Amino acid sequence: MATNVKKVLALMSGGVDSSVAAALLQEQGFTVIGVTMKIWDGKTGKEAATHHGCYGPGEEEDIEEARRVAQNLKNPCVRCNPNIKFGALVDRARSSGIEFDFIASGHYARVECDENRRYILKKAKDLAKDQTYFLAFLSQTQFSHLLLPLGDYTKVEVREMAKRFGLEVADKPDSQNFVCGDYTSIIQSKSNPGPILDKKGNTIGQHRGLQFYTIGQRKGLEIPAKQPLYVIALDSARNAVITGSKPDIYKNEFTVSNLNWIAIEGLREPLLANVKIRSAHHEARAVLTPADNGNVDVKFEESQLAITPGQAAVFYREDVVIGGGIIEKILT
Repeated sequence: MATNVKKVLALMSGGVDSSVAAALLQEQGFTVIGVTMKIWDGKTGKEAATHHGCYGPGEEEDIEEARRVAQNLKNPCVRCNPNIKFGALVDRARSSGIEFDFIASGHYARVECDENRRYILKKAKDLAKDQTYFLAFLSQTQFSHLLLPLGDYTKVEVREMAKRFGLEVADKPDSQNFVCGDYTSIIQSKSNPGPILDKKGNTIGQHRGLQFYTIGQRKGLEIPAKQPLYVIALDSARNAVITGSKPDIYKNEFTVSNLNWIAIEGLREPLLANVKIRSAHHEARAVLTPADNGNVDVKFEESQLAITPGQAAVFYREDVVIGGGIIEKILT
């Protein structure tokens, strides 16, 4: 084999997207090495061996599917147990003695290098499948080695290519990239029950633990009331769930910390951008203003539903990802 052939570590889930991404790269002349992961779901002993914790409806089936695809494409598949797909998984592969020049995944997004040699993350051709929100915290170093073969294709085209490549996952339902099924047992042991309060501070019920609730949640409170109650805040200092009416969960200003800038080196003056506050959120126009402590204040032109501390906020300029950060505090 020619020494100039580049090696690619393909992150494979056993689904159609990552499988086609690997096949495309192999067709383009790369040497492709498949790697998949198994996430511990908190269970031990025999129970751990039978309960899935990752990807689709059955993790063992997904991993075996990834293995079969790898065998079909004649590239090895490595199983390991990382915590982070682009960090620990890649590090584990490298420490296992696998040599590679690039990393590839089946995410729907595009990476380009601009005239200043800065790597830019851009939305996919198929906007309905765009996954830039999930990639907005990768570093410039990670982007410099990342290949995203599906960025210029639609999901329909990807399934058609899967059939052309003869992959048995061509019609497989989309997988999930996180723990699926009932994960409450993992965090149940860390539960700390406390009060459910109304806006005036009156106790109206008891919660199971703050980790089981999210801002905007209505179901599961099990509190009789004349009007529907919603979670409007989680007060960790008082270990309390705060409730109110639906208008109370619409806010328009918040602070973002732990910034990761992609298209720019940093924010030095107010910037108009589109902002997405969760993966399923339709991005909305907002002004980003740098704060003295290195954080950014975000103010939407129109109030948005359920802005939630701890969630990621990703900033866009048309199809380019400017950067992102973690929602720290709601201001108004």
